[in-house]
Amino acid sequence: MRAPAERLSQTEQPPAMRESEGTSMPSEMQQLQNRFTSLLNNLKRNSKIVELMKSPLGQYLDSHPFLALVLLVFIVMATLPTALFLSFAVISFVVTSVGFILLEGCLLFIGVLVLLCVLCSLSIIAFSVTAILSAFYVLTSNVVNQYQIQRSRRMKQDTSGKSPTSEQQTEQKSD
Repeated sequence: MRAPAERLSQTEQPPAMRESEGTSMPSEMQQLQNRFTSLLNNLKRNSKIVELMKSPLGQYLDSHPFLALVLLVFIVMATLPTALFLSFAVISFVVTSVGFILLEGCLLFIGVLVLLCVLCSLSIIAFSVTAILSAFYVLTSNVVNQYQIQRSRRMKQDTSGKSPTSEQQTEQKSD
């Protein structure tokens, strides 16, 4: 079996192309044919293609052109779905990362708001409890002072001989 480079030399064209030269072909078609031929020649001269064709896989595909065509069509057809899947995976990763960052930011913001509300509530409760305790302290101290004043008056009256009822009556008349 001949190597692909040997099958078609640069000056030699495939039989189908040779037959079409006899008939009159439009110039655009000839330009297209020339471009295609130059593209094939460039591919055959590419060092990577030459290495591939010398490998066992390249020799096998050269001897089985239908399988080579199936492989080529599969690769071409699989390119778009593979690219779409990879772009979907990358976009999903980016969106997930951004979403996670936003979610964490929102959760931290909500946590800060909850902490702020709890601390404000605690300060209001502490102020209220302090006000109630202060009022209770003032009330209790006034009651105790009044009790002690009354008691000291009783003691003075007991020692001086006046009755506490007559003193209370005089206080009520003066008011």
